[in-house]
Amino acid sequence: MTVYSARLLLGACLLLSAPALRAAEPPSRAAAIAAADAAAGLPAKPAEVSACAAPPAPGQKLAGDMKLGEEGHSITLANSGGGDALVKIRHAGTGKLAASYFIRAQEELAIEGVPDGTYMIQYAFGPALAADCKSFTRIIKANQMPDADVLKTVVIDDEDHTEVKRSSISYALSVSETANVKPVSIDAAAFNAE
Repeated sequence: MTVYSARLLLGACLLLSAPALRAAEPPSRAAAIAAADAAAGLPAKPAEVSACAAPPAPGQKLAGDMKLGEEGHSITLANSGGGDALVKIRHAGTGKLAASYFIRAQEELAIEGVPDGTYMIQYAFGPALAADCKSFTRIIKANQMPDADVLKTVVIDDEDHTEVKRSSISYALSVSETANVKPVSIDAAAFNAE
């Protein structure tokens, strides 16, 4: 065998074995996220998850029995959490859902005409709205304000005038633990309860 033939044979062997010599492909972004979720003890994401085809309009109430009035208290919620949020306002005494809203990242929601009552405010962040457009495909983080908010109309009536006082509360929704109000972490089942 000549030197030329040996080189040709060696070159052919290298070309045929080249796919086997390639380095393994790096994991996809989705695989890396799934591995991180598994390491954190989060449940695996379902394979096929339908997303909301028409997200709700800003300020649109999604569910709950709260009837807003012409007059009443106000609740303002600013979403500073970095992702879309769902907010649930619950009757503190029963835990029953009073109202729920979707707030896009970095947007603010003002709810006017809230009736008297004692309410708990919960919120959650997720990657996308589910097909029902009222829940997330997966909850990344869910929190609840540490105390109930008591909203009560006070009427002061004396000889000179009548004065009606209503409450106005405001919260910034965040995943940060350094906010003025320290929310309490809750699980997804507690947040998703009707």
